[in-house]
Amino acid sequence: MIVPLLAVAASGVVWALVYRSLVHHPLDAMALTLYYLALQLLWRPLMLATGLDTPFPTQLFDVRDTESLLLLGQAVVVGFLLALWAGARLLSPLVRPVSVLFPQFRGPMAPRTLLVLAVVLTAVAFVATAALWVRYGGPAGLLQASKVDRDIADSRALRSIPMLAALLGVAAFFSVRVIPLQRLLMFGLIAVNGYLSWTWGARDVPVLSVVALLAGSLIFGVTGRRAARRPDGQWLRDPRWRRRFLLVPVLAVLLAFTLRTARDTVLWGELAPTIVGQGAVRQVAVATNNTFYDALLLYLDDWPDRFDLTGGDDFVDGSVAAVPSVLVGPQEPFVSPAVQLAQTYIDRNNGFPATAVGDWYVNFGFPGIVLGGLLSGLVARAGQLAFRRFLRDPLVWGFSLVFMIRIFPGGVWATSAPKWVALGLPILAFTWLVNLFVRRAREDREDGSAPTQTVGGDGDGDGVGTERKVPAR
Repeated sequence: MIVPLLAVAASGVVWALVYRSLVHHPLDAMALTLYYLALQLLWRPLMLATGLDTPFPTQLFDVRDTESLLLLGQAVVVGFLLALWAGARLLSPLVRPVSVLFPQFRGPMAPRTLLVLAVVLTAVAFVATAALWVRYGGPAGLLQASKVDRDIADSRALRSIPMLAALLGVAAFFSVRVIPLQRLLMFGLIAVNGYLSWTWGARDVPVLSVVALLAGSLIFGVTGRRAARRPDGQWLRDPRWRRRFLLVPVLAVLLAFTLRTARDTVLWGELAPTIVGQGAVRQVAVATNNTFYDALLLYLDDWPDRFDLTGGDDFVDGSVAAVPSVLVGPQEPFVSPAVQLAQTYIDRNNGFPATAVGDWYVNFGFPGIVLGGLLSGLVARAGQLAFRRFLRDPLVWGFSLVFMIRIFPGGVWATSAPKWVALGLPILAFTWLVNLFVRRAREDREDGSAPTQTVGGDGDGDGVGTERKVPAR
């Protein structure tokens, strides 16, 4: 397997070059996009190329030439990365118009306002979730209805409430001056919203909240303030900051695995049948949704030779499904490419997501890889512009995680439009209300004492950069 291993290494070099060219700060929106792609399209093939695991599900790869598929897969990964770079660089005139997809605050909210809103929205999230507990017979019943029976589609719009409440809690946690009781209250609210979301069968709120807290401490904590004072502006060159930064994904993966184990135990009394008895690498990969690359290999091997490309239907159907039914009337349920792929081989409700790369390939073939990469690069660059104040506002930091990890993870998917409506639109509406009622007095005072500068601007005309406070001399 030396040749696939070299292919993975070559892909890693291309990823590093794209990262160096586009990323202004190791936690900006573009960096989040590239980290996600590295996890799915570099780390997972590395596990396969080294023989530490085999593609999943095993029975679908018994007669396939895995080594050749890995070579083709990494060639596609390189093509997508290069197209993403081109989209971010060459489509810069479109960056500002596309940035309307993302929330943009006029100024930071007052800590007390954040605290009050976090409490209120947590109460609303609890009432909504408790109503579903009553309907389905408790938290375990709701978990069963969500993950096994698939019976809560009409209530999924409410899932944005605990997400927003948790992010407000994270922002309040970092905004209040060190007052132990208030910070303890915020931490409790974040945990409550994480649990409420978990009973819906979702792990995104607890995992994103922990990432927001851990990585946020590297921005708004003592370690971040010291790294910000570096004259070269290179945060990763600070040894303590770098060590803690590398610890964040490890803890996030451990949490995701723990939550999956707890969910399986509630539903079946043990780990799910798909991972019980498997090796440690396989268990972690499946439990943390790190097998998307495997699904991409199925696409590359069987489309279009055995099955027809969809010709863009998935993106059209996803966009139509994003329109609320109250506006267009009853619609046929949107079946995502991931579910279609799984049902092609196995009769099951869960899907086999194949990353944004897979969605574009199954619709348009190899030209779709280029088109998807261009569009994904443009959207990631627009997110980089919209969230450029993340170093100064913890709420902006939290929102960037939702949009770049949940709605546009590693690029634009066929499911991005309905996710944007379900998760992003409530956040945009909230941002609009905040901008309507919150004045910019506090931001003006901060600007007067610490003027801002743009870090990482490259003169390409899109105005993308990362705002930070200039350290006192």
